[in-house]
Amino acid sequence: MKLPATLGFLRETRLWQSLRDWRYVRRHRARRDFYRQFVHPGTLVFDVGANVGHYTLLFESLGARVLAVEPQASLVAGLRRRFAGRPRVQVLQTALGPASSTAVLHKAPGLTEIASLRADVAVHSRFASTHVFSEAETVPVTTLDALIAEDGLPDFCKIDVEGFESAVLAGLSRPIRALSFEFNREFWSDTTLCLGQLRQLGTYHFNFALGEETSLGSPEWLNAETLTSVLAGQSDPLLWGDIYAKLA
Repeated sequence: MKLPATLGFLRETRLWQSLRDWRYVRRHRARRDFYRQFVHPGTLVFDVGANVGHYTLLFESLGARVLAVEPQASLVAGLRRRFAGRPRVQVLQTALGPASSTAVLHKAPGLTEIASLRADVAVHSRFASTHVFSEAETVPVTTLDALIAEDGLPDFCKIDVEGFESAVLAGLSRPIRALSFEFNREFWSDTTLCLGQLRQLGTYHFNFALGEETSLGSPEWLNAETLTSVLAGQSDPLLWGDIYAKLA
């Protein structure tokens, strides 16, 4: 909602805050309805790239046990405060990759949600033209396989790690029933790697949601080739969203 300048004072009122809260609640409810197809009471969910925990909260509200995986120390502290006393949520301070190690997380001040382990993020990210990735944090790295050995095979895994998704999947050697990973135009080669990795793990069908849409973009689940064709044919130069995969 964009207000005329003469009504800008509303931004400082309780009414404006109420409108913002209402929009958040509507968005949260829409996302809950969307994720019911993947997440059910008692299921185990890995939230990889949990950030401040919006999706962790959503998955927990659907009755799931959630492992919130986040490498940024300041965010982990906030997650642990946010979910203190909620036994279905476990917070793990680590990044994920192809092997256990340490790595440098590249960050732009004030924008925790675009931090990435990609060495080229400051060049190729769509945010590079407006934000300087001037901060760095050395973080531990483990693998999906290691998490599974410790916590069990998840029923659903959400991966949102700013162009590092294929490296996360490189640490997985067995199929997960359903998962999602973020895609965007500037890291399209990473997206095609992800699709190939999943095809090696099992027989998957795919779908997608553009941007923050809370509905699938195709009425039918697609094979990898068709999905690639559909997305590659989109005209938006800043195309982004999430790809969903489920075992056949």
